[in-house]
Amino acid sequence: MTAYVLRLFSGIGAFLVGMKLVSTSLTGIAGGRIEELFRKLGNNKLAAVGVGVGSAAVLQSSSATTVILLGLVNAGIVSLFQATCIIMGANIGTTVTALIISFNSLPISEIFAFSAFAGAMIFMAAKREKVKTAGWIIAGLGLIFIGLDVIRENALALKSSEAFVSLFTHIGSPFLLIMIGVVFTSVIQSSSAVTGIVLTLAELGIMPVTGTFYVIMGSNVGSCATAMLAAMGGTANMKRTALIHFAFNMIGLVIFLPFVVAFGERVTEALSFFGVAALVAYFHVAFNLVTTLILLPFVKAIADFSESVIPDAPAKKRRAGAKTDGA
Repeated sequence: MTAYVLRLFSGIGAFLVGMKLVSTSLTGIAGGRIEELFRKLGNNKLAAVGVGVGSAAVLQSSSATTVILLGLVNAGIVSLFQATCIIMGANIGTTVTALIISFNSLPISEIFAFSAFAGAMIFMAAKREKVKTAGWIIAGLGLIFIGLDVIRENALALKSSEAFVSLFTHIGSPFLLIMIGVVFTSVIQSSSAVTGIVLTLAELGIMPVTGTFYVIMGSNVGSCATAMLAAMGGTANMKRTALIHFAFNMIGLVIFLPFVVAFGERVTEALSFFGVAALVAYFHVAFNLVTTLILLPFVKAIADFSESVIPDAPAKKRRAGAKTDGA
């Protein structure tokens, strides 16, 4: 059993390295362009949401998008109104990774896994830096699917262990599952990675599908940790942006939790024809898409709320005091 557990974690390691490789490489290519898009935004809510969707899909992380956003809000290039819309879009964009991961249940997953070799060959043969970066992206995508295959293979072997299976099947508390999602995502800094892991466990019948819904809701809240840490010690606007990111996911949790508790099992049974992997990925999409649709009309109110919670007044008082001392 120990050998299978070690291999399971090695698969998680390969999966996370692949995610990081793709994200870092794409950030190197598109980071500056994304910042430029942010700068050109007006007060068109749908355009800002669209830019957020695109940037998070490219960077494979709503956290990475929010961290870039923090700097631009701090510099006064992006307003809190725009930042709120971009954050909503970023939460939708980050679900693209989960949809791709759900393909691992299809026969084409072997083609994705083979891309690790193809990407390595491109990187080794290429002379131009952009082509090398493309090779890293392709290789990283392959590592994601190789990691998932290793996770699946060893989780399947561990399925015969009552202790391992009961660890996931007997956690019935929604609060505990949500906290697992929050903590695990805060540590590995990727809600998409957490979704990919629980998706695999659900597909093997080790974890109930509704259990994954609670973990995913928690993982969305946990994804705020990176931005909140980045905003610590920053300006009021940076803290407000991080607060908006946190508030969005907490409101989504409050909206979805009663629904999942009351109807989760019935909805899962009714939509079982989609398949387990698709159901888990679609829930991740639905959580962020529905929350965005509900909150989009209240963008200004959310921005105003962040300003009321984190006011500028203390800083102004300190500056006024400093001038009085100088006089």
